Amino acid sequence: MEVTGLAVGVVGLAGLFSVCLDSLSRFQSYRESNFETHVLDTRFRAARARFEQWGISVGISNGRLQPDHHDGLDNKETAALIESILQIIAKTICDKSILQRTHTRPRFQSGQFGGLSQSRSERLKWALGAETQRDVLAWLGKSPPSDKYEDSLSKRLDTTCEWIFNRSKFKSWLSPADSSKPSLLWINGPAGFGKTVLSAHIVHRLSEALDTPVAHFFFTSDHESRDDPFAALRSWQCQVAAKNNDAFECIRGVWESDSSEKASRRTIVDLFKQVITAAPGCVFIADGLDECSQLGNGDTSVARLLRDIMYSIHDANVRLLLISRDEPEIRETLEENGEILSEYRIGTDDVGADTAAFSQSVVDKKLSNKSEDVRLAISETMAARCEGQFLWIKMQEQSLRNGMSKKRLCEVVENTPSGLDRLYDHNWKRIMEMPDWDRDRAFALLRWSAFTFRPLTVFAVTEAVLITQFQELDPDEYPENVNDEYIRTEIIGLCGPLLEVHDHSQHSSPGNRTLNIPHFSVRQYLVENLPAPAWMQANDILNKEYESLHHTAIARACVQYLSLPQVWEKDGQHGPCVGAFLLYAAYNWMHHARMGFMDPSLLELSKAFLRQDKAPFKSLINYIADPEDISLAKKSVFQPQLRPFEYVLYGGWINMADHLIDDADVNEIGALGRSPIFSACHSGSAESVNLLIRRGADLSITDSQGVTCLHIAAACGFEDIVRILVESKVKLSPQDHRGRTPLHLASTRGHIKCYQYLLEQGADVNIRDKWGGNVVHYACIHGQAELLRFILRNAPDNFATDHSYRLASPLILASQSGNVDMAKLLFEHGAVSSLFITETLGNLPLHYAASNGHAELLGLFLEHGVEKTLSVSNAAGHTALHLACGGRERDGIISLLLRPGVEQSLLTGDEEGDTPLHVASAVGYVSYVKLILQYSEPEHQRLLEMRNRNLETPLFIASYNGHTEVVKTLLEHGAETTLHVLNCHNISPLWAASFNGSSEIVKELLYHRAGKTITTPYLGGETPLYAAATKNHAEVLKLLLEVPDVSVNQKTTYGFTPLFIASRNGYHDIVELLLSTDSIDKDSESWLGLSPLFAAVANGHLEVTKLLLSKGAHLQLSVSIGRDLLWWAQRSNKPDLIQLLKTQEAITGTASDSCKPLPGPFANIEPLSRNAKTMNDIFNVKSATIPTCFSAQNALVEGFIYV
Repeated sequence: MEVTGLAVGVVGLAGLFSVCLDSLSRFQSYRESNFETHVLDTRFRAARARFEQWGISVGISNGRLQPDHHDGLDNKETAALIESILQIIAKTICDKSILQRTHTRPRFQSGQFGGLSQSRSERLKWALGAETQRDVLAWLGKSPPSDKYEDSLSKRLDTTCEWIFNRSKFKSWLSPADSSKPSLLWINGPAGFGKTVLSAHIVHRLSEALDTPVAHFFFTSDHESRDDPFAALRSWQCQVAAKNNDAFECIRGVWESDSSEKASRRTIVDLFKQVITAAPGCVFIADGLDECSQLGNGDTSVARLLRDIMYSIHDANVRLLLISRDEPEIRETLEENGEILSEYRIGTDDVGADTAAFSQSVVDKKLSNKSEDVRLAISETMAARCEGQFLWIKMQEQSLRNGMSKKRLCEVVENTPSGLDRLYDHNWKRIMEMPDWDRDRAFALLRWSAFTFRPLTVFAVTEAVLITQFQELDPDEYPENVNDEYIRTEIIGLCGPLLEVHDHSQHSSPGNRTLNIPHFSVRQYLVENLPAPAWMQANDILNKEYESLHHTAIARACVQYLSLPQVWEKDGQHGPCVGAFLLYAAYNWMHHARMGFMDPSLLELSKAFLRQDKAPFKSLINYIADPEDISLAKKSVFQPQLRPFEYVLYGGWINMADHLIDDADVNEIGALGRSPIFSACHSGSAESVNLLIRRGADLSITDSQGVTCLHIAAACGFEDIVRILVESKVKLSPQDHRGRTPLHLASTRGHIKCYQYLLEQGADVNIRDKWGGNVVHYACIHGQAELLRFILRNAPDNFATDHSYRLASPLILASQSGNVDMAKLLFEHGAVSSLFITETLGNLPLHYAASNGHAELLGLFLEHGVEKTLSVSNAAGHTALHLACGGRERDGIISLLLRPGVEQSLLTGDEEGDTPLHVASAVGYVSYVKLILQYSEPEHQRLLEMRNRNLETPLFIASYNGHTEVVKTLLEHGAETTLHVLNCHNISPLWAASFNGSSEIVKELLYHRAGKTITTPYLGGETPLYAAATKNHAEVLKLLLEVPDVSVNQKTTYGFTPLFIASRNGYHDIVELLLSTDSIDKDSESWLGLSPLFAAVANGHLEVTKLLLSKGAHLQLSVSIGRDLLWWAQRSNKPDLIQLLKTQEAITGTASDSCKPLPGPFANIEPLSRNAKTMNDIFNVKSATIPTCFSAQNALVEGFIYV
């Protein structure tokens, strides 16, 4: 019996991909969130992001395969391989029942859409669905997650940070006298006082203790929020919306009325006031405000953020906790609200016990072989000198070594200046007094640690420092070994404690560890003290921001590195460090250049590198384009033909573009058939576009796909560039080779302002693509509800009911994502009639809503009279009820469908003859089965007895698939009458359950008198007892042996008994059970005259052979195949087995060299050598297969396999 796998085909890959993506999202959303799982969670998010990006790159978007999908998906072999990979992902992440389809599970005929996405969890009742939630959060502009909270929480020692909860000011803040008024507490303290760890502990404690939402945000110097403190407001509101339905509805209401893609800063501030009104009692916590780049000036300064927050929380029931250093700008702003401000300054008395505990933990870790007295003395000295600064203690860690004497340890601690500033000065003085080579290396290491966009590995930094120090990569300068000793002497020894080396989360080798700055204050110290490189001219660095100097230095080193031919030589020098810096340099050098200034040296080096005729530049473009990755190469703008000028424009390096434009042809056609104006439009730089237009750029050029620069600008949503192009008199409605206009692409991405402007300027909204799709279809495909609202208000009346698109109607496209708002919009414009119109594969909107688990959408459809289509089948014979029964968590959907009008659907078989009850029984959701049987009473008996094309009943299907509760429910409702019903292969439910080892089901079937079928054989003569023995199901066998009159010696067509097959496969427990029965025939022979003992010997099963001999099994002195038993034992290469047989008197003296003629194709078989394989190995048969029908030749082969 075969179980048909999930064969989705090319068009179904999109749906299967959506199952994976949706399941990944829900798995991450609903799993327990705690700091102990932080590393795995971070890896999980990264993997999911890469997975989602792959889908977009090959043309899968919003659960649908796009018309312009990657050509590789049309290759059957490629599509099959991708399908297999997606199956593995889905079955790993999801409950296995989501995609475990038997031959009874409906294949949704959804064309391009797959129809496989899963239902929303009941735990998200407060939302309108994951799609809406994602749209709202995307509009809010929640910044990428930071690991600071989890990292800080994990660093806290037990018993530390508890003091804050006993301070009266904290208690008053947490429980204010007047809860209707805002409560503001500012906790401040010097650098290194453990403020962030304290903040994390407060967040954790309050989140567990309070019923109201607790939202937090941790600013860090290496996160993008450093330049935009308003990211805290965005994050806070996202967190509150996830915990409070009223807050979410409040945000959703503003989102619906806002036409922008991302909420503006003003909108966020105004919305914050509404959110805290809708969800009173919220707690908002912000840590590290002092780490933001702008504290007191500008629209994105901390001072502006605080003033806006104070304005919003006026007269609101809200608690606000801020933790930072005591910076003048922060103090000045907060003191403007002195009537609600409460301040607590952390002192040494507060953290004294905590620093002592931390000091003890550091000493115990570093000086583990010292006596307790020594450790205690060192610990107390460090705690006394640290002045409350945990960071000071942390920085002493590398100075403590087990090999040092107590006196030396005390001197090291006592000679270290107290206070962080003095400690930094102390270490900086040490660096400045180093020999020139060491000092330059230390400067380079600190620069590459403090000013890169992500931490670099030791391998990568090794190359980066070499290029910084020597402007070349001398093979002799590479370290012979990158190990702990190298890190200790050549990195930490030079720069510690201003630099730390952290273990990599995935790779344990020393070279994969990363270099990090231990604290933000260290970075600030380096900004002010790390000198500019000697090659920078003094006049050039005047009035330059210190940080820009270091970005310029890094950019210069990167371009020097990329310019070296040896970097690109595949057959050049080898070693773990060689090429380790390439990835960072290739993708970040222009970013550093943009953040730096145009130093003459950087300019000349960059111009020399950016030469089309230079091999290094060509190699860089090839490296970025990565043509070996087929999914990226087709979509990437970085094609191998990309020219330097275009490359610079794509990177947004405007200063360099100004230097290159004189030597560039602004209309030269390059990669993808594009001119430089495409690069400028893609970068989003209006300045670059204007520059090219002034230089005579031809705006009418189309690329190899017929795309214009206006297509690019509209697709990217760059309204300012769209305006520039339109004002320059470009065509408003050009069509690419797929027939798409800029309006189509703006609709795809939901760029309302671009769409609105183009429409106002006269763009033609009636143009269709080559498949008949208009802007409404594109908006519906991509779930752009707000843009759809605008389109329908300004489009012809028939747009909502346009069925000309090859894929589907607008309503069906909207039904795919379950977007209720979009469906309502379409209904408002006359699309109710679309409820009764099918697409090319016979699917109605009802089918999609039921299949995808969109309960709210289904309810909306039912309100508009869709009951009359409840029994309509699609091309595969599936009704809505079939499709609902095939999904997960569909109880609500099924309950909605079970209403007058569904009766015919209950009796309808699909193309395989399966009714909805068959489908529900196959997937194993007992609640579905109960709902169907309860609704169909008292006529449910007919449903229980219906058979599909394989003559299988629901009971048979549930028994075969191992769904115990479904079997029980079916039997309780009268399925006993089908216990004896056999399928087309003459298999009973008892046989199916026995074969698959479902002991609970076998027990249930036997309780309901299924024992009458225990002798009913499969087509090859195999009984349920034989099936259990074949698959080594001992528990099932025990149950079957208890059935009265069970025939343990019943043979198959070729004379095999259960004992024979169990002996042949070496199933000791099965053999033991069979031998325990009184009626067992231990010497029953197969059609070739072979006994169970022979089968065990021939296949090398020593323990089974011993068992058979101990029970009196007869020794066959001669057999019909090959030579005697000893000859067969010798073939097995089991010395113990051979010795066992030699001890048997009956076999002693027999001629082991006498060979019987073999039948058929085995006539010339010869004895094997000592290392020969057994027959089991020869035929690679792990267990007995169920024979079907054989010719004479096949019978001989089958008989020999069973030897």
